[in-house]
Order: sequence, then structure tokens, then C-alpha cells
Amino acid sequence: MLERTHNQTTQTLLSNRIPRDTEHERYHPELEEELKECLFCLKRNEMMFDLEVDTDLIEQRIYERQALLCRYRYLLAKARELGLHTVLTKYQPAGQV
Repeated sequence: MLERTHNQTTQTLLSNRIPRDTEHERYHPELEEELKECLFCLKRNEMMFDLEVDTDLIEQRIYERQALLCRYRYLLAKARELGLHTVLTKYQPAGQV
């Protein structure tokens, strides 16, 4: 009898047929900030690549871009793993990244 009353008090007012969206409970603002920073660095890298004239510095920009792309893919995978669909749609590259 005690268990039955305890179960009744833990029920929510939401219908059991409608799945509860818990994305806001899993939200990680630091992950979003890292994605934002990574995209900023990719854009900056692209601008600096266009300005470089020295072959060694051009090569450095290429390696830096590859490292940033690896970081970006890692962060997107982390957001997918956490089920953060809002973050994923917000930080998809516009064009080729």
C-alpha cells in the first residue's frame, strides 16, 4: 500500500504517450562555446591562409586547418552523443568546412 501511494506521487502531469523532451536537461553551454570558438578559428584560418605568401606559413595554415577540422568533428560527435539536436543544427557549416 505504501509503495502504491509513492508511485502515484512521482507521476507527472504529462501524458505517458508523449515523450518528454529532455534536451534542455542535457544542454552543455561549454560545448556550444567550444563549437562557436572552433568555427571562429576556422574562419580566421581561412582568411589568414588567403593572405600568406611564404610557403612554410601556407603549409602551417593547412596543418592548422586540418587540426581544427578534427576538433570540430569531435565536438559535433560529442553533441550527437549527448543528443543535442539544437546545437547540431545551429552549428552546421554553411558551405564547406
